[in-house]
Amino acid sequence: MSKNKTLTSEFNVDLKGKTTNFVSDYNIFHDKNLLDSLRRNLGNDVADEVDEKFPLSKSADIGKKYEWAKSVCEYLDGHFDTETIMTIRKECRCNDGKSIATKILKYLNKADSIEQFVKDFNENESFACLEYISDNKILFCYPECYCACIKRVAGEVSRTWCYCTLGNSEGIFKEVFKKEIKVTLLESIKTGGDRCVIEVEW
Repeated sequence: MSKNKTLTSEFNVDLKGKTTNFVSDYNIFHDKNLLDSLRRNLGNDVADEVDEKFPLSKSADIGKKYEWAKSVCEYLDGHFDTETIMTIRKECRCNDGKSIATKILKYLNKADSIEQFVKDFNENESFACLEYISDNKILFCYPECYCACIKRVAGEVSRTWCYCTLGNSEGIFKEVFKKEIKVTLLESIKTGGDRCVIEVEW
C-alpha cells in the first residue's frame, strides 16, 4: 500500500471496497457534520431548511454525493458571506488531525530549525509536502484531493466545499506547534488548481 493511500484513510475514511452499510454510515456522518455546524453557527431554522432542501440519502453513491456537495455549496454561496461560510465549513472537518500531527511532529522534534523540519518532512513523506516561507509560516500542500465526497467524480466544486480542509489543517498544526494557528486556502484541486495549498501561520 502506498503512503498516499495510507494517509488518505487518515484524512478521510476510504470507501473503496467497503460494505453498503459502511457507506450509509459515512453518508450520515457527512450530512450530520454539516447540519450540526449550521445549528451551532446559524441556528435550527437554517439547519432544518438545508436538511429539507438537500437531503443526503443513506444509499447515495459517489455521483449523488458529489451533486449533494455542489447543491449545498450553491445554497451557502447564495445566502452567506465568505467569513460565515468559512466558519461553517471549517467545523465540517472529518477528524481532529491528531494522527497526522503525530506523524509531522516526529520531524519537527528532530529538526533544529523550521527549514530543516520542512526539508526532512519532504524527504520522507509523499501524502503532502511543506514549503518554507519564514520561521512562523509554511505552506501545507496535498498532491491530490482527499475528500471522500467529491474526489472520485471529475469536475470542479465551489471553493466553499474546500474550506473544510482549513479546519483539518488548523487542527493538525495547533497540535504540532501548540499555538493559535491562522490558515488560508490558496489553491485547491477541485476548484481547478494543480494541488491543494494551505498557508499556515503561527
